Amino acid sequence: MSTFRRATGDDLPALAEVFVAAWRGGYRGVIPDDVIDAMDTIAAAAELSPSLVVADCTTLVALDATGRVVGFTIFGPDRDRAAGYRRTGYLASLYVSPAAGGHGVGSSLLRAAIDAMPGVDITLWVFAANVRARRFYEKAGFHPDGAELTDRRWRAVQVRYRRDAVAG
Repeated sequence: MSTFRRATGDDLPALAEVFVAAWRGGYRGVIPDDVIDAMDTIAAAAELSPSLVVADCTTLVALDATGRVVGFTIFGPDRDRAAGYRRTGYLASLYVSPAAGGHGVGSSLLRAAIDAMPGVDITLWVFAANVRARRFYEKAGFHPDGAELTDRRWRAVQVRYRRDAVAG
């Protein structure tokens, strides 16, 4: 069982390690291998560091029994005006170390993010070819809303998923 807490700047190296390990362990065949092979923790840390200082963005880390970061999620308001939804939250990232996979860490992080954004629709982007992640999000009530994009960094189609706000 993992525990959760808000990330701090001291967690940045561990976040970058989880990010790179998750991509290397789970994205072969989803995005081009040369993109994955070029990843490193320095670039990942630079990509992730803004999430630790944006006031309305939350980064939660999952810790194993020894206190080691084994996963994280980043979420907050959806700034994508093209989303077309009145009040919308955004799940920007959810990554789990491959070594901690299959133990409910990802599901627990997703539940924590959903619970932290009550009463709003929530959007996220997932690679179209990432069948495992798509099933994971669909099981949690997300569905594709028809939007697609291809980020030139990753060179793979992504689809936007949405989870409608739960009444009550």
